[in-house]
Amino acid sequence: MKEHLLTLFLAFTTGITLFISSWIHASIAVPVFDANDLLFEHQTTRGHLVITFNAYDDFTLSFLNRNINGFSQVGTAYGQPTAHESISLISLPADHHVPFTTHVLLSTHPKLHHMIVIESGSQIAHGAHGKETTRTDTTAFMVASTDLTGEDVLILGLDQQGAILVEIEIP
Repeated sequence: MKEHLLTLFLAFTTGITLFISSWIHASIAVPVFDANDLLFEHQTTRGHLVITFNAYDDFTLSFLNRNINGFSQVGTAYGQPTAHESISLISLPADHHVPFTTHVLLSTHPKLHHMIVIESGSQIAHGAHGKETTRTDTTAFMVASTDLTGEDVLILGLDQQGAILVEIEIP
């Protein structure tokens, strides 16, 4: 009798654990923000990267950490204007809450096709193709890596043939 009760208890506990786990992994970060403000969301194994905008067209990059209670916003960076009117840059450096450095180019430039991020002293160049956003005229280019430090960064925006259209330096 005790073996049957123990088996039933273990089956019940396993079922509840699997349900909670699948619920957490199936959740999306949208409930944290107003859906009308959401521009782009990228899910990682450590949380979500979310780009939002407000009525003034100010862009924000947030890192959301996933836990048993849902999502909590643990890192935020704000868009910076660049010398190119059709491009905004957002950089979110890694810290004790954000596991990797992220650079995002938001572009309304119709010919921008690819982005490359190079840091001085690094032998690695990170690239990203454009991703669709909730705005038909805006494309997001995102690079996120633990290899990036966020210092002495050169960002190149390329057209489809590989010609450099945009060059941005972050000291």
